[in-house]
Amino acid sequence: MFLHLVAAIIVATAVSAGAHIVPIPPSTCAFDPFQFRVPATGLTGEAQSADPTDVLRLSYDASADVIQFCGTGGSDGTQCEAVPRTFTLGATSGTLTFPALFNGQMLSDGDITVADLPVTVAAGGSTTRTAVTLTTALTAADGIVFQGQPLQGLASFTLVGVIDGAALPLPLAGQTLVLSLSCLPRPVPDKDQFGAPLVASSMRGAITSKLAHLHAIADVTSAPDLSPGPTLLAINADGTMIATGIVTGGLHADKTLTGRSDDGQTTVTVRMLRRRSGTRLVLDVRLQRVTFPKEVSGARVLVDLTLDAGGVIWRGEKLFRATAGGRRLRPA
Repeated sequence: MFLHLVAAIIVATAVSAGAHIVPIPPSTCAFDPFQFRVPATGLTGEAQSADPTDVLRLSYDASADVIQFCGTGGSDGTQCEAVPRTFTLGATSGTLTFPALFNGQMLSDGDITVADLPVTVAAGGSTTRTAVTLTTALTAADGIVFQGQPLQGLASFTLVGVIDGAALPLPLAGQTLVLSLSCLPRPVPDKDQFGAPLVASSMRGAITSKLAHLHAIADVTSAPDLSPGPTLLAINADGTMIATGIVTGGLHADKTLTGRSDDGQTTVTVRMLRRRSGTRLVLDVRLQRVTFPKEVSGARVLVDLTLDAGGVIWRGEKLFRATAGGRRLRPA
């Protein structure tokens, strides 16, 4: 009996360990739609490949949390090609070209980040090279927060990124450009083998038309560095963004990480409590600009919070209920 038990434990352990190194078959997809937006003017446009058979080949290395993008240029996928994508933006037309091969970091919740991706933009007879960070989380331009979409279920994931107008050729120079590109991978990869995301184990608070105040907790084995770069926030109700915040200076610590937006409308605090098993992160956010959803009293609403602090993505969600005649959202 004891030997049988030991054997069962060994087999279970081997299966568990092996599950993390099972090869993931490659996928294919096309960046469609591939959209542009100039926040300052509201001007929008789209990009398309010159070859309608052009697709991306996606490869996965779960042991390194890497997703790799290979532009096939309509070939059989054995070679990677840098394919120019033609775009129109108002009266301006041009091309945008990604590298033939580039990598991103992927987590088991479907979040993807492609950091400092070199791109080539040609317009008006001029060509420039610059870098853009693409993410399924949050980015910001001209005081506006833009949100991507992680890979979930059978749906597309959407990457968003910002190109500084100073890096663009005429006649686009000086116009900050927001990219939004979606990909529907088939077959869908097994995400469970990738690294664990930072997810709130609990979330509470209240949302009114004047203030969104949320409190979230996450337990981690090692504390992430939330201080580099700007801190971005977005709150959604049933998938619709109702509040955002931009803390351009990021979070700074004395004993507690704190940050405040330039307009004073958003405050963020993160306490790190050392525990025997790791670190407990306690997040408090207050956002004073809220587009309150129209809800009937008693209705349930799924509220989700996304915090992007220097590239560290923290997510949480909770069912809330509309109270006070539909003028307040509280945890259900």
